[in-house]
Amino acid sequence: MRKVVWLAVGVLLLQLGFILSYVSAFHEPSPREIPIAVVAEAGLPAGIDADTVTKLNAIEGTPLEARTASGTEEARNLLRDRDVLGAYVISASGTDTVITASAAGSSISTSLDAIFAEVEQTQGRQFVVRDEIPVGIHDNRGLSGFYLSVGWVVGGYLLAAAIGLLVGAPTSLRDAAAQLAVFAGYSILSGALGAFIVTHLLGTFAGHWFPLWLLGTGVVFATSIFTLGLRAAIGVAAVPIAIIVFVILGNPSAGGAFGPNVLPEFYAAIGRWITPGIGTEGVRSIVYFSGSGLGQPALALALYSVVGLALLFGFSRSRTTPPPRTETAAAQPVS
Repeated sequence: MRKVVWLAVGVLLLQLGFILSYVSAFHEPSPREIPIAVVAEAGLPAGIDADTVTKLNAIEGTPLEARTASGTEEARNLLRDRDVLGAYVISASGTDTVITASAAGSSISTSLDAIFAEVEQTQGRQFVVRDEIPVGIHDNRGLSGFYLSVGWVVGGYLLAAAIGLLVGAPTSLRDAAAQLAVFAGYSILSGALGAFIVTHLLGTFAGHWFPLWLLGTGVVFATSIFTLGLRAAIGVAAVPIAIIVFVILGNPSAGGAFGPNVLPEFYAAIGRWITPGIGTEGVRSIVYFSGSGLGQPALALALYSVVGLALLFGFSRSRTTPPPRTETAAAQPVS
């Protein structure tokens, strides 16, 4: 009965943590330091772009982090390279242009629209919005990449948790190698089938099957091998820890419904280093930005994999190492 009570307490804590984390992340989204480029068209007074940058950066709450660009072409290149998330083109005609990229996160585009509506109203000017890199017609609000990533992550930690609970932690290097082979094969298959669903079956990300396969394999392997390594290191406590990391913290910080420049700072900081967010950003980079920005997700997946492998083989080896022999005193003759 005592075990049942402790189990109920543990589940209650996970449940409350889930509620606290998700509501904290989403209850009051607020734009913060969204990087944008400011361009002044020909025919305007010199220095108006720099003055505008100063004014935009001085808005209360610092929703923008503005910089100048030499022209609209440079602004578009910065947007495609993911160095900025929008651009503000000041026109001599009095009708300015706000360039967005909803593929980088619909919440960012919506925030820029709202911010510049207030800015233009105070200056008596008008503006139009041009979505330079829109989401696909089958990718509603750009959320498909997030759900694809979450699916990969769930499969990864569930397999590790199930094997850990039903089979147990590996007790030898041979067992560890056997489980590693299973996880590698599962990751390849899971990544391929997940990518196939969104590219061929649903047509959401048509034409990107192979790079998404590689990304999915990396996400599943990193998640599963890290969880398996924790299981080898600390036992069954690895399962709730995996849920805390990948679900309670990882999902709300992944940048699905709200991008990092709209989420609270804590979630914005951790999201790009937890596999749901890593996968979400990876999908966006592959599908909409020709691979720009893939370096950080690749590095993060490599770190998870290296740490997981080190834990798995390190603790499996410690279980198979025989205890050191101790010298025993020579038997004394009985007098």
